[in-house]
Amino acid sequence: MKITGRQYRISLILLALLGLAFALITTSKYGAGVSSDAVRAMSTAEGLLAGKGFVDFVGSPYVQWPPLYPLLLAGLSLLTRLDIFHVAWYLNLILFPLNIWLWGKLFERVFPHRLSYALFASLAALISSSMIRIYANVASDPLFVTMMILFFLYAADYLETASLRALWLVFALAGLSTLQRYLGVVLFGVGGLIVLAKDGGRGIPKLILPVGLSFLPTLIWLYFHNYLQNGTVFGPREYNEMWPLENISLSLTKILHWFMPYLPGLKSLMLQPWTLLLPLVALLVILNLKHKENWSAWGRALSGRYVWPSLVFAVVYYFLLAYTVNTIDHRDLTSDRYYIILFPILLILLLLTVEHLILPRLPQKRLFQLSAAALALLWLIYPIYDLQGYLRLSLVNGEPSNYNIYNSSAFMDMQVTKVGRELAQANPNAAIYSNYVNLLWFQYKRPIHTLLPVDNELPQEQRIANLQAAYPGWPGSETGYIIWYTPNEYKYLASIEDLRLIAHLELIYEDDDGQIYKVSPK
Repeated sequence: MKITGRQYRISLILLALLGLAFALITTSKYGAGVSSDAVRAMSTAEGLLAGKGFVDFVGSPYVQWPPLYPLLLAGLSLLTRLDIFHVAWYLNLILFPLNIWLWGKLFERVFPHRLSYALFASLAALISSSMIRIYANVASDPLFVTMMILFFLYAADYLETASLRALWLVFALAGLSTLQRYLGVVLFGVGGLIVLAKDGGRGIPKLILPVGLSFLPTLIWLYFHNYLQNGTVFGPREYNEMWPLENISLSLTKILHWFMPYLPGLKSLMLQPWTLLLPLVALLVILNLKHKENWSAWGRALSGRYVWPSLVFAVVYYFLLAYTVNTIDHRDLTSDRYYIILFPILLILLLLTVEHLILPRLPQKRLFQLSAAALALLWLIYPIYDLQGYLRLSLVNGEPSNYNIYNSSAFMDMQVTKVGRELAQANPNAAIYSNYVNLLWFQYKRPIHTLLPVDNELPQEQRIANLQAAYPGWPGSETGYIIWYTPNEYKYLASIEDLRLIAHLELIYEDDDGQIYKVSPK
């Protein structure tokens, strides 16, 4: 199907607007999804507005992430007079259609003579429920994606013109991306390769000033804020829980799921992704074994100025994730937020592979060409079906992904949450304690105190002695309430049984989801 440039641009605008509609539907019940990381970012933004600096609602320093996201949320809240949650929610609502449009512009440059490919890629990115999830939650990923796409577009501009404007924009975007997510540093490496590819060794002096000035804010943050003030560079990390080989295997399974469902039988193969990927690669090699011209055409396509920078970024970023993602936290097969930003780049690679290594090996008859196009359209049934299920669940429960821990019906509709809210409103000066502090900070919009940590592997007598020594007189003279959710996932906290031995606890509410106690000193 032949598509004109004007038709493509109109279609792209319509797809972007459709993306906005999807994001609005997904967040229509309760608003954007909220994760533990989102609570840290939002409460840090509130800390900035309150003049407390980069600390979250329990006073912990914001060191695991770079500073741009909470700083931006605080600034936008100040400008718009909206609360931090609504700023974060609306920002991502705006960024989804914007990024769909930007991806579409990149696809248009990659496939200038096959705009049907560009339209297909734009549509596939739009209807991916994994893609929509990162925009329907409070997260730093969408803005990072915006900067990343702009980086690719200006990188291509520099590869064509070698203009100083493009050079500065490339490294300014790399610098901002690194202030948004530490792995944005990969863009500095890609930017260096771009200059070397265009100018060779004589381009090295051109790098010094833009790289130095762009990376300086990150260095200042890491050294003066993280290291000097808090004694760490990247914050506490569980390096013993980062298992690269398992991360690679799990991520490949998640990537396969973007293209095929977890059906019985098929899922077991997807959990061993090499059993599917290696035969496919072998088939491509066999099909083109005697056709060097196909490999040459494919290589030329991959080396295009709009393609190779994104591919280099994707490969380096992917393997860095393998070494930096906490494996235990991301074993859920729907937890793909770190990888989904690579989906459009993967679509570029796959479509170029189809164009140069698969279609030339099909009989050059219109029937076969139409069959290939029909197969591509038939595949769209899978993501569309998956998307409609995701949107329907959103209307019932709020944003339904595993990222959204604190802003869905799972906690919103619990009676213990509602009773606790009434108590908090009736007693604005009371101290509220909980084993789910992130949840209640978001739900009640007020300070929430953490319960007491203890080594629960010790005998009870030793635990009580340690608690009394570390927290004498707890909880102090103020009226307090403990809102305790069951089951308790935070095994490092003192149990209710232990707390009863160091303070007076009066049960005032109980159901299957938890209990509420009035707490005072013994």
